[in-house]
Amino acid sequence: MIQYKKILIYTGIALFCFAGFDSFQIKDYSIFIKKVYVFAADDKKEESEKGKKSDAKEGSEDPCPECPECPDPAKVVLRGLEDKKTKIAKEQESLIQAKKELEIFEKQIDERLENLKAMGKKIKEDMALLAEKKTQWEEKKEAAWEEKVNRLVKMYAGMRPSKAALIVDEMNLEVAQEIFLRMRQAPASQILSFVDSSKAAKISEGLVLKRKK
Repeated sequence: MIQYKKILIYTGIALFCFAGFDSFQIKDYSIFIKKVYVFAADDKKEESEKGKKSDAKEGSEDPCPECPECPDPAKVVLRGLEDKKTKIAKEQESLIQAKKELEIFEKQIDERLENLKAMGKKIKEDMALLAEKKTQWEEKKEAAWEEKVNRLVKMYAGMRPSKAALIVDEMNLEVAQEIFLRMRQAPASQILSFVDSSKAAKISEGLVLKRKK
């Protein structure tokens, strides 16, 4: 088509040069030239459209490897939502597991508190029992002591004062005071008259102080 257009243009120029002004009028030549250029323009337009179609066809058949196909925005959004959903599900699962572990830990703490309360109660009961036993033991001990002292009182009161005084001289001061504290005044004074004067004075002083209490 391009070669044909060139032939028409060269033919028009040749006619203009060799025919002369008489045989070829300027008006007719102008019309001819205009037709030639219109034809050439149509041909150029047709060639341009063919070139575009050819480029489009080549682009569709063999896409450029350096320009990858753009992803579908809807698919991108959907994939993001799925990832977010998976992340939330994992976090919820972790929270549920942590809650279960916390409940187990709280249960263990409650059980230990109950055990501690039971142990505390048992300790109080044992302490009360020990105190009661101690009281009973002390009462028995006191009773045995009283019984023993009373026997000594009766024994020393029935002895001769001089003989009893010899024993009192070797006796512990506290024991002697307890014996004379429970003894009647008459036998006590008779025995003390034979006791060493220094010890007799201490026994008498102790008797006074105990009777004040």
